[in-house]
Amino acid sequence: MPEPVEDLRKTPLHAVHTAAGARMVPFGGWDMPVQYPAGQIAEHEAVRNAVGMFDVSHMGQARLRGARVWEFLALLVPGNTARLADGGSLYTTLCTESGGVVDDLIVSRLSPTEAFLVINAATAEDDLAWIFSKMDELGFDDVELYDECEDWAMIAVQGPEALALAERLIPGTAWTQAKAFTLHTLELEGAPHLVSRTGYTGENGIELLCPPALAETWWNRFAEAGAQPCGLAARDSLRLEMGYPLYGQDLAEDISPLEGGIGWTVSFKKSERFIGRTALEAQKQNEPRRLRVGLRFDNRRPMRHDDSVSDGERIVGRVTSGGFSPTLGVGIGIALVEAPAASRTELFIEKAGKRLEAAVVKPPFVTVKSIAPK
Repeated sequence: MPEPVEDLRKTPLHAVHTAAGARMVPFGGWDMPVQYPAGQIAEHEAVRNAVGMFDVSHMGQARLRGARVWEFLALLVPGNTARLADGGSLYTTLCTESGGVVDDLIVSRLSPTEAFLVINAATAEDDLAWIFSKMDELGFDDVELYDECEDWAMIAVQGPEALALAERLIPGTAWTQAKAFTLHTLELEGAPHLVSRTGYTGENGIELLCPPALAETWWNRFAEAGAQPCGLAARDSLRLEMGYPLYGQDLAEDISPLEGGIGWTVSFKKSERFIGRTALEAQKQNEPRRLRVGLRFDNRRPMRHDDSVSDGERIVGRVTSGGFSPTLGVGIGIALVEAPAASRTELFIEKAGKRLEAAVVKPPFVTVKSIAPK
């Protein structure tokens, strides 16, 4: 059942979206813009060819402090947090002991005693409870966890021209030279801000975190400088073209990082017995029974989440994310299939009694025009 509108949370930019005529939809407990009057295709193309911006204030944020914070994080996540210098960020996951994914997140190192986390909107409350329980379970009661979900508004500015735009509007850093996956602490408008060199589109860009009271100021500045307002629909088609996972579909508590195509986020070289390591090592040694594949039609028909995938004789998996690629002009999807099927060159979408052939391809589906500095 759809969530009642009166129960949905609103970002600090909600009034801006409605005034601009955006179509609003429930998403993870929030009332969010799915598209503006220009439409999803125009928004998608703005990000691929110039610069677009998204309200991502629904995302969750948290801070960890303590002398042993990085010792704790080394056990909490499978990623190699030891390689982070101050100001560095890492994409990783929270895993169960059985190797499933509780959530994917970005961990940033503010100092030797402080970490900043960005977590998903729908899972934020559960993630914080999970982290708190692991602090107690693993004996890190000296580490402090701060819920900062209400403290920040967040605007993602993405596209080939995004860094140049940011450089004109945000003083203090040469953003066109700033490395990807770094976090910068700034004092702007007399208040603390964070600028993260991350995004969810494959393009260059930043994510600006500011006090909620300043959200409209920054949104309007970016718009006046040429950033196209974009909604959830364009955000989804952009991330799908890159093969980026969506938690709850491509990753879940019953889908491991190895199955979900992000095995590179698991560092088996680090010495710590991180949560889920035993299960993930066994899965790697024996090879996962399911694997992620990319699927591509040769026509405009979109694939959809939960479409059945067959090898022509029997069902071997399902589409976890699917849609239409505005860049390619064809339907594309990410599917989780039985491991033997992943080596095939074609599979079939079983849809409404029809069998539709799809080529098996390795994501990303598109090559972006701008490559983020490393």
